[in-house]
Amino acid sequence: MSIILAYLDYKSANIDIREKFSFTANRVKEILREIKKDSCVFGAVLLSTCNRTELYISSTEIDKIKPAEVLCKQAGLNDEKVIALFNIKHDGDAITHLMEVACGLQSMVLCEDQIITQVKNAASIAREEKTSDSVLETLFRLSTTAAKKAKTQVRIKAVPTSVAESAIDFLQNKCNLVNKKVLVIGNGETGRLCCKRLKVLGADVTITLRKYKHGETIVPYGCSTIAYDDRTEILSNVEVVVSATSSPHYTITYDMLDKLENKPAYFMDIALPRDIEPRIAEFGEIECYNLDDVCGDYSEINAGEICEIREIINSYYIQFEKWNTFHKGAKLIKSIKESTFRKVSSSLDLSEISYEDAELIEQTVNKTVDILMYSLKDELSYEVLCQLEDKMSLVLRRRLVR
Repeated sequence: MSIILAYLDYKSANIDIREKFSFTANRVKEILREIKKDSCVFGAVLLSTCNRTELYISSTEIDKIKPAEVLCKQAGLNDEKVIALFNIKHDGDAITHLMEVACGLQSMVLCEDQIITQVKNAASIAREEKTSDSVLETLFRLSTTAAKKAKTQVRIKAVPTSVAESAIDFLQNKCNLVNKKVLVIGNGETGRLCCKRLKVLGADVTITLRKYKHGETIVPYGCSTIAYDDRTEILSNVEVVVSATSSPHYTITYDMLDKLENKPAYFMDIALPRDIEPRIAEFGEIECYNLDDVCGDYSEINAGEICEIREIINSYYIQFEKWNTFHKGAKLIKSIKESTFRKVSSSLDLSEISYEDAELIEQTVNKTVDILMYSLKDELSYEVLCQLEDKMSLVLRRRLVR
């Protein structure tokens, strides 16, 4: 069994390309079910966030799998230039990459909080759709465990905890947000994080609500609210607009602003696909920003911490390799058990042994082999198991010939 990974992220593709591959949860499920129809595919997990789209596939016929082409087809793109933007990794490189992603080393915001949940949710969706397998299930489980350990043990310096916080801090550097009237569109987790940071910085915040449900709708402390459908009515009265929804359509369009005498001066779009129509930047008095503008590089001041995280990743990589060795060698181990039992049986007169005693002998042999294999787990590799199985079979054949 081998693993192949194809991925796009903020390093390899601009936002106008990435948003084509930003799939909703329901779309992810549809894509996974379609991928699993391929008889070559044993397992598939699709991770889709605002900054990356990654498809992991396990197969014994990896050369027949073209994950980048699969994703382009699902996105309705048949463009060789887009396909060429995908990074392809196999086996060990794919394993390391996922663990780095889960730990936040590949994130736009170094070691952000949300990525662990996103990786965990990707595995959960694949499990629900029955498109995962034991290899990918174990890999994703160990990756999220590594990420939790890194989050607990390693303290990253001077880095925002989320893209939302980074985006608001970016705006603060562009204009002092104290007493600024800000409209936040979107009451999901990201929108609420934006509100929280804006209030800390002293802004006067209004947030849109689709529909208020008592006991279910969370309104960030200190924020005013407005119905989502009424957002255009207050655009003339706010100075900053932040949009963070999962809408497939623009929340703010060029036409909404065209006839306004007073327009907001700043627009921050932290959604993917984008919420704010790019044409808005054509208004000369408006400054528009999106995900690709907001995050700095914090790796240099955290070089030591990154090394610590990589050590954690390496320990979980080794755990996965050990598990995978036994997983791949399961048939070999079974063969070794059978050869050992036949060898033991050949030295006994089974005609004088009851069926129950013979069964007990077989169970004892199997348990003994399991104990020996486990005690040698650090030294065993798939190749060593192959050699051991070959030698056991050879010894048994020689004994039977005698």
